[in-house]
Parts: sequence; structure tokens; C-alpha cells
Amino acid sequence: MNQVDASQAELKIKGIEIKAPAQARMILLRFAAYMMQQTGMTFRALSHGGTCRGVTWKPFAKQYTRKTDGVTVPAWGGVAKLRGQGVVQGRKQPSGQWVTQTSNLMRDTGIMAAAAGSSWRFENQNHRIIMSTEGPAKKYAPRQQALRPFLFFHLPNDLTRFKQIADEVIHR
Repeated sequence: MNQVDASQAELKIKGIEIKAPAQARMILLRFAAYMMQQTGMTFRALSHGGTCRGVTWKPFAKQYTRKTDGVTVPAWGGVAKLRGQGVVQGRKQPSGQWVTQTSNLMRDTGIMAAAAGSSWRFENQNHRIIMSTEGPAKKYAPRQQALRPFLFFHLPNDLTRFKQIADEVIHR
């Protein structure tokens, strides 16, 4: 995997010389569309935890383990209460909704998935592309990136796709 930090990811590209700003714009727009597709696929594939595109997301953490009977209460609850009737409720998500067994990781409001990779910069002189999360998710994206990486380039696949796009645009 290439450089990944809390706020941005960078893809270093060598051997491609883009001379016209219109070419750079077209390549970047097409590559951004490809990366949004890949990011969306990552969010879908890892909605309940697992590994995809070289990263692993942990599933929802358990709420707690009761000392009295040793029962572990999952994030969505559903375990019989010790006192009273009914079951323990799930944890609340930032939106105020309860976590359920069908809840998706980092998709509570959809802001994170929508903002992932929404800001792109191409530096031809330094041979690199930089993507970062901006906008509504900016304040909590770094923490989520550390827990469950979503803003990254999967090498060599993404670099190969970038080169294919650049070749198509340049040699049109």
C-alpha cells in the first residue's frame, strides 16, 4: 500500500508526461470517477467488517461483558436484561439511530462515504496525485481513517488503472 495518513493519500506516478491542462483535467476526472467507484465498493464490501483491497475493517465493537453472568452484549443489543423485562438496546450512532444487526460500518449518515475522495489535486511537476476528504466529513475523517482506512490507493491496481486512463486520453 502507498502512503496513507489521517488526512490524505498520495499516488506517485512516473513515466507519464502530461503536457496540456485539458489532458490533465480529463485524466483526473476519469481517475476520480474510478476511485469513487472503488471507494464505494470498499464501503459495500466492508459494511460489516472484513478485508478488501488490502485493508481490514474491524466489525462493530461489543458494548460490554456483564460481570454477573459473563454475557457479552453486542453493539446492537438483543440480550435479555438482568433486571426487568425485554432486551438490552443497541448502542446509538452519531445520527441518533440505534445500531442494529443490519447496520453498516461508517454509513450511519452516508456523509463519510460520499466525502471519501471528493477532493483531488494533480501535481504534474512532482508526478503525484493527492486525494483528501474535505467538506462535512473533514472533522471526523482522520479518526475514522485511522480505525478503518477508506482513503487509500491499492497498489499496483490503482496505478495500473491510472496509467491506462492516461494512455487512453493522451493517445486519443
